[in-house]
Amino acid sequence: GFAAAATSGAHGLSGDENCGQCFELRFTDQVHKDGGGWPWGGADPSVVGKRMVVQVTNIGYDVTGDHSFDIMIPGAGQGAFSSGCTAQFSGFSVGDFDCDNRYGGCSQKSGCERLPLELQDACYWRFNWYGWMQNEGKSNNPFVDFRRVRCPQQLTDISGSVPEDDEQFPTAQVADLLV
Repeated sequence: GFAAAATSGAHGLSGDENCGQCFELRFTDQVHKDGGGWPWGGADPSVVGKRMVVQVTNIGYDVTGDHSFDIMIPGAGQGAFSSGCTAQFSGFSVGDFDCDNRYGGCSQKSGCERLPLELQDACYWRFNWYGWMQNEGKSNNPFVDFRRVRCPQQLTDISGSVPEDDEQFPTAQVADLLV
């Protein structure tokens, strides 16, 4: 998959130099705490321990907090920048790409039907594999452990970007991962 990286530097990600790099993410069971100490979000129990590889294609200077990656999932909300999808897919409105919910995206699986056909399977993945908002609001900004890995060809064939230092990093066992 693809992701924007939060670039506070606190997690080892610091900005432009992270663009094009790939990271293996492993979902953990850690949860967020609101101002009153109540838990929210984190990974759905079915996702804890699972891994995936993402390639950083954007940096999130507008993103702060205790997380490092915004996984780019069709239908999951466009956030502060909403002009890209309509430029790429004519005939669709801005709201079609996130069910008119810029921060959080489609709350129902049926909302995926508003997306262009070629994006719908990825939107369904968010509900089926990722467990979006199931089990008491889980898989809402889940925590991950991560490490830099060599970019798999499955991603670089799409992005056209291979980091110059890619050979210096270990290869993730792609057969065991969701890519």
